[in-house]
Amino acid sequence: MMITAKEEDVSPDDAGSSDQTLTERYFAAISLVESSPGQCISLLDAIQKDIDALSLFSKNETMEDISTKSIPFLALEHFMAMALVNLPAGPGAMKKRKSNILQSLTLWGQFLERLEVLEVLTKEETKEYHDLLDEQQQHYRNDGDDNDRSNQVPLSATPNRDVKIARFKARQQRQKEIEQLKALRERRNRCGIAEEDEMDGYDQDSLDRSLAMAELYIHKGDALENWSQSMRELPMIEMMVKMEADRQHMDRHAGNPSDSSSNHPDRPPPPSGKGLQVTHITKDSTTGQLQFKRDEIRSKVFRPGWSQPTMTLEELGEREYQQAMEREERQKQAEANKKNEPRRYEDLVRDGMEDNAELVEASAKLDREWDDWKDANPRGSGNKMANRGDKNF
Repeated sequence: MMITAKEEDVSPDDAGSSDQTLTERYFAAISLVESSPGQCISLLDAIQKDIDALSLFSKNETMEDISTKSIPFLALEHFMAMALVNLPAGPGAMKKRKSNILQSLTLWGQFLERLEVLEVLTKEETKEYHDLLDEQQQHYRNDGDDNDRSNQVPLSATPNRDVKIARFKARQQRQKEIEQLKALRERRNRCGIAEEDEMDGYDQDSLDRSLAMAELYIHKGDALENWSQSMRELPMIEMMVKMEADRQHMDRHAGNPSDSSSNHPDRPPPPSGKGLQVTHITKDSTTGQLQFKRDEIRSKVFRPGWSQPTMTLEELGEREYQQAMEREERQKQAEANKKNEPRRYEDLVRDGMEDNAELVEASAKLDREWDDWKDANPRGSGNKMANRGDKNF
């Protein structure tokens, strides 16, 4: 559903309980996406019903027609999808996990479709959105066909590393922009500037709108990234669902170990899972007495003889990129610190730092100490063996 806001009809601040507005309820809900996804889903669902009841949005309008206070609500489907993906899946609950992922894919599709209509997506983002949509539709067409494994949708191609790096840098840039805008808003509030007056090129509404749009740009990048990751997870979830179904089918034919004693009293009790116990009997060579040694064969003895990977190639690449960024930051910091260290005056002139009085004074002290050391240690004074030995060699 494509929706935009009618600013003249109703404001988000007009809705909600006597204690909280609709906007306050929305931001309180999305703060629970990671810590309490189940509660977040129920709160967002109630907020969505209130938005529909208020007719807060209408079709066929542009981004300019949406009020500033209504822009955050455009990302409601994105946060609903994030909460669904973050729901914990216990043992034997892969079907529920698959259902949650499929719902999240649908919600991300609705979110990005709306942004495409509002012309918020870039050309590259639009192409990536349609590629993911085509892959999802192909999966729906192949879903349930277990006989022909060749028709199963493969794992999504790993996103290009350059694309991931560019998206990461763009997100960092947007985050810096958001911090600057928030700092400007706090400064306006401290100075008591009227809403219609400008500061640094922003009045209150344009500042709030720029901040809301910057956050929306971050959300669209996160939606594309998480949609792609969920598409790569889906085939693995389906494989686990099939394995669970096969295991349950085998249990039905072999009998349920949990109630085997009641239905089949003549059947031996199920294994305890503690592993086999083996007794070794040996004879002492000196005393001739028998020795008994009991060993336990652990149930997890059959393990690979090599170290298993602890992360995916994608996670390794992300870690290496983070380490490279940290090294670059440390190098820049070291260069900045070195630039402010005292050194020879001619080096200060070369670096254009001769106007820094404190640095010039510290450098002059360094020059005096160097001159004093040279006076105390004239050239060649350390050569104590100069007048010894055969001069012919």
